[in-house]
Amino acid sequence: MAAALTRTLVDVPEAIGELFVVLVVVAGFVGLHALLQRRLRSEDLRRHNDVAGYLFSAVGVLYAVLLGFVVVVVWQKYDVTVGNVESEIDAAGDLYHFVDGYPNAARLLIRTDIAKYAQDVINIEWPAMERDQEVPDTALKVLEDAAYRVDSFSPRDLRGANAQQAAMRSEQDLFNARRQRLIQTEPAVPGILWFALVTGALTMVTFCYIFGVESRPAQLLMTAMLVGLIGILFVIVYEFAGPFSGSVTISSEGWTYLAQRLPEIR
Repeated sequence: MAAALTRTLVDVPEAIGELFVVLVVVAGFVGLHALLQRRLRSEDLRRHNDVAGYLFSAVGVLYAVLLGFVVVVVWQKYDVTVGNVESEIDAAGDLYHFVDGYPNAARLLIRTDIAKYAQDVINIEWPAMERDQEVPDTALKVLEDAAYRVDSFSPRDLRGANAQQAAMRSEQDLFNARRQRLIQTEPAVPGILWFALVTGALTMVTFCYIFGVESRPAQLLMTAMLVGLIGILFVIVYEFAGPFSGSVTISSEGWTYLAQRLPEIR
């Protein structure tokens, strides 16, 4: 159900804005390099190419490993978050179904709470997560009411006992998936790691400045390519570190589909 509907949405205008920022940064570093080329003689820089090339290779490998590791980590977190959202939606649908074995009055109250929970997730929690704001407890209180009704039910026959056991398992899965979703709204890259990434990027660009190349336009092109590649990877890390905000986000379509399907579940 949810696996087919939990999709990644791309805010094209915001993505274009981020790429524009990358282009501005590239232009700034290339312009600075062109200015330094006018002040420094290429012959003097070429004398140190052997030593600078060795150091550049060593530092480049270390930085590539660090940047690649961060990209993999944030992508894995994003992929896990998508799966967790699907699990939460499925648990809510299962809970709605399993209380079919409850008495009419209790079943109606629990299902009303689950439907209200789905609407609160769509209309309150998702917009808050998209804006990087604190998620209010509105939906949690509704879910706790449903859980209390599930747990306090006293079955009088085997059908009711089986329904309660299944509902309690789904209830626990729902609480766990919700908790994980809220935890995953926090950025995956801490500030100290961003500092290391930025410092490494500046070091790599500085090495480009101290190389001496006969064709200065070719050297500027290489600088632009390096800065552009690092900038794009920075955008990827930033976007996937926060799976519910930015230009690349996890949509709430799965919840919307579930909310529409709940009345048909028996």
